[in-house]
Amino acid sequence: VKMTGGPDGDVAGNLIKILFRDYGDNVKIVGIADHSGCAEDPEGLNHEELLRLVHGDQNILNFDPTKLGSEGKLHLVDTKEGVIARNTMHNRLKADAFIPAGGRPNTIDMSNYGHFLLPDGTPSSPLIVEGANLFVTSLARDQLFRDAGVVIVKDSSANKAGVITSSVRFRFNLVCADLE
Repeated sequence: VKMTGGPDGDVAGNLIKILFRDYGDNVKIVGIADHSGCAEDPEGLNHEELLRLVHGDQNILNFDPTKLGSEGKLHLVDTKEGVIARNTMHNRLKADAFIPAGGRPNTIDMSNYGHFLLPDGTPSSPLIVEGANLFVTSLARDQLFRDAGVVIVKDSSANKAGVITSSVRFRFNLVCADLE
């Protein structure tokens, strides 16, 4: 799995917990990108380290580089190379599934959807589950399916519970703030 959205985010953080709880050592997260940078490891990012970040409400900037495998890398956005690595991680890394669990709307659109494809025309991930709203435009979604057979679980289906839960939590926090 590769994903956007940091371990400190609602969708990505909960996804990390669910993946590790339900699949244990059978799941490898090979890359995570958030606003602070990205961590990548073809052997899979260290589960305990990712859970430490989730429980500590910390972004990928705080990933301990000593927990990376021999080919693992931590790219921070304090350099031009780090920004490029973070912005292209979802295209560059090959994985069974890509889960945008955070990120900017319309990140993948008609002008750049081809970057999600490998040189041989196959997708860098044959499955996209849109945990983040509007990560892939409708036109790009259709084109990825037509050109490379990418199966996409659309955000309106994949993230219904997340949106509802976030709304309820937001309203609850507003009410509690008034009570203090």
